[in-house]
Amino acid sequence: MEISEKSLDVINDLIKINNDRIAGFEKAGSDLEDQDSGLIAVFSKLAGESQNNAAELTDIALQYGGDVADGTSASGSLHRTWLDIKATFTGHDLESILEECERGEDAIKAAYSSALEDSHELDAELVQMISRQQQGIVEGHNLIKSLRDQVAIPDDDRNEYASDESNVYNNAAYTETPNDFQPASEHVTGKENGFENQEASDDTGNSKLMEFFVNELKDLLWAERELVDTLPKMAEAATSAELKEAFENHLTATEGHVDRLEQIFELLGLEPATTTCDAMAGIVDEGEEIISMTDEGTAQRDVGLIFAGQKAEHYEIASYGGMVSLAKTLGYYEIAETLVLTLDEEKTADALLTEIAENHVNYDAGNEPAN
Repeated sequence: MEISEKSLDVINDLIKINNDRIAGFEKAGSDLEDQDSGLIAVFSKLAGESQNNAAELTDIALQYGGDVADGTSASGSLHRTWLDIKATFTGHDLESILEECERGEDAIKAAYSSALEDSHELDAELVQMISRQQQGIVEGHNLIKSLRDQVAIPDDDRNEYASDESNVYNNAAYTETPNDFQPASEHVTGKENGFENQEASDDTGNSKLMEFFVNELKDLLWAERELVDTLPKMAEAATSAELKEAFENHLTATEGHVDRLEQIFELLGLEPATTTCDAMAGIVDEGEEIISMTDEGTAQRDVGLIFAGQKAEHYEIASYGGMVSLAKTLGYYEIAETLVLTLDEEKTADALLTEIAENHVNYDAGNEPAN
């Protein structure tokens, strides 16, 4: 298998800028001089994401038989660098470090956008992988920008800003401490965070973003519980043994998703509650209609079930992806990590359904005579 020189250039430039990002965040953490362990953990997590990105890009380049870039670089065909990691930051204070990190995040975000331009003529597999990585890059960029905006507020205005209804950086993500920034993952439970119950968390509870976040949790919990009831019916209706097993295995995973969402409510000091998810209700209704309109024991029915299953997965992937970003913005890093676990499992389930369809189900249905 071969890859075009243009595609290999794109891969290698993205490897280099991810390596730059890793080195940049490591340097940013060291320049904090242990003043803010919470922010150092954020830098470490984002560096880890780029390590995974670089490893994936390296694997696909090797798969195509291309030469792989090694190390960091200040130039490339995408004309982007994360930052000059050989230079010192303009200052060791928190705001200066975050400003430099934001500049770097601007660069890698632009590099991913440039990589996906049609002129690079990447194949579908490569576009899919880079697009998936881009989502994480954008989320990281937004998080760093949010934190930079937060610490840039003058001390005299901080209390007014924290109580403003439109402010998403409330006391759940910012506390007046010697370290300035404290991620909520270090205190998402207990009296010190004010999340014993909904009434006790006035600052966060009055945030428009927090209100939206909780409403979406209720929506997702309803959707996951509905899937727990629906997946056994889909497994029973499936013709292919492989598809039956996929639905049965995802039922077990979905039960775990319900448990995680209930744990998140508990972390927030709220009772698990639901609101009807109209999107998932429609997808479930469509799945039931497919079963009633197709013949038992046909590959055609399996094609329809896979379509319905993937619509559910795509809705959940979009929802969990957005919730991860919101959780990070609100400062709930432990909750974000929990949501990422579910997001990854939804992506795996979606990929498995595609594999089953392409391996034999679509072909089998194409050879079934029409009624």
